[in-house]
Amino acid sequence: MTTDPRRAGARYQLFGADGAVVREGDAEATVGDDALSVGPVSVSYLDSDAVREAEYRVEIELWPDGKLVLTSMGRRHDTFVTELRRARNQGRVAGLLAHGVTMPELFEGSWTDGAGAAHATELQVYDTHVTLAPAGADPFHVPFGAVRSVSAAADPYGVLVDASNGPLQLGRLGRRRDACLDAMQTRLDAHARALREVTGQEGFADGLGVPRGRVRDFDDLVAKFTAPSRSSCVAALLAACSGDEPRLGFVQLLDPEGEALVPPTPLPEPWGAFLLVPLGDLTALEVVAGPAAATYVFRAPTDAVNRDLQALHFRRAPLALTDQQAALTLTNPHRLALRRLEPLRRLRACTTARLIHNEGWEEALQRVVG
Repeated sequence: MTTDPRRAGARYQLFGADGAVVREGDAEATVGDDALSVGPVSVSYLDSDAVREAEYRVEIELWPDGKLVLTSMGRRHDTFVTELRRARNQGRVAGLLAHGVTMPELFEGSWTDGAGAAHATELQVYDTHVTLAPAGADPFHVPFGAVRSVSAAADPYGVLVDASNGPLQLGRLGRRRDACLDAMQTRLDAHARALREVTGQEGFADGLGVPRGRVRDFDDLVAKFTAPSRSSCVAALLAACSGDEPRLGFVQLLDPEGEALVPPTPLPEPWGAFLLVPLGDLTALEVVAGPAAATYVFRAPTDAVNRDLQALHFRRAPLALTDQQAALTLTNPHRLALRRLEPLRRLRACTTARLIHNEGWEEALQRVVG
């Protein structure tokens, strides 16, 4: 007879914000794809902010308050906890926008933090980024567009990722060290090759806006990859540009939409094109090919805006939420990212305007620019 490792009989206690037991009993605990359930209690992985396990006791810290404790699982304890951690990791990877649209290559290893401490980590290598899911911490990801190089490290033995926001040291990969290195290098090479073929020049990376002065025939390239319906908007933005150079970039889209802007020179799937235009102390984002997105205006330096957009891989759904839609409730599917994903929090905090593309777009832009 086979047993389901995702199910175990357990003693449960649900504690409220004041530390008192709200509900308790004996029931079957089940690890689902999106939530852990036991008896009448169901806990979404988006709200399971910490899992601690010791001496056959599992304690789950809940958002916005309280905790759930599981005990008395006997021989099922270890396998159940393993499945719980795996399902919770994947749920939180998606909740923190660190997932992709294709299945990743998986590696077990470690990540060394800034203090020099090594953390056991699952590595998920997607086509567009590498996601780390450290034990006891939130998952995070590094876009390949922000990676300058990956290399084999001898001491300590592992992989060194040179990224724009700092180095990433990966270890404890054992015999799979070279496979992990090859998985990342293959994707970096594929991105560089695709962008070189599209633009005819070097210097572009996935999600990176390149300043006018570093792009050969900048205006011609912008025209080549701007959908006709956005041409007048691009002209208005470039005319209003001040304080710094406009930037052109290309990004692989992780939240494609049904309606798409097709430029004179089509881009390969799933790539889109964008402009970042400084407007004094503001920065405008215009998607010129790909999804039919609004113009976003942020009160922040262009470098900072680009870095945070790249960290989100230009996912626009959580940016487009109104304040009412972004309320932190237990039914909001974006609640984990809205409360814990710093690039998203920064971008939403500095968003000055979201200009819908209609007959009043240019007038709205003038009001924003002043």
